[in-house]
Amino acid sequence: MAGTELIIADTSAWIEFIRDPKSPTGQLMVSLISSGEIAMIGPVLTEVLQGGRNLRDLEFLSSNLAGLEFLDTDQQVWDLAGRINFNLRRQGSQMAFADLIIAATSIRHDIPLFTNDSGFSRVPELRLHKPQ
Repeated sequence: MAGTELIIADTSAWIEFIRDPKSPTGQLMVSLISSGEIAMIGPVLTEVLQGGRNLRDLEFLSSNLAGLEFLDTDQQVWDLAGRINFNLRRQGSQMAFADLIIAATSIRHDIPLFTNDSGFSRVPELRLHKPQ
């Protein structure tokens, strides 16, 4: 994977990919997965798996997602997540807990985030993946 930049896809991108692989987001996800550019993180894995319609879906998703590079969260991620929400709250807004961890992990690992959720744009340090 040398020379290939990793990208974290958040839950919104995964859901659109699962629901409609032929959508623009779905097609981009297919390309990113095929090229080995997608990294998985805990909050996204949990959110995607909990959306399975039945045990068969859950097992299918789990086994297919297990092959992706997995990035751990460390103490710096948790600290950064608290700081992000601290700053957002001072500006009159805040983020959902899982989104905080997703944003902080992306920043901590210096990996862009691919998302359909405009709420992430409120985090100035976060690099968003913008498809060409």
